[in-house]
Amino acid sequence: MTVDELIKFYKVKNKSQLAKKINKGRSTLTDWESNGIPPKSQAAIEILTKGKLKADLQALSA
Repeated sequence: MTVDELIKFYKVKNKSQLAKKINKGRSTLTDWESNGIPPKSQAAIEILTKGKLKADLQALSA
């Protein structure tokens, strides 16, 4: 799962709007773009989106 996928799923135009939508700071999203979304956050997002966005299983098992 990527930040771009989150932007598309939540139908927002940019990271600022996404940050407000998911209650995260823009700096967190910038970090996620650079280093990937942490496994626990991916798992939580998968649950919140009722499986419409899938966590990266390789990241979860790392």
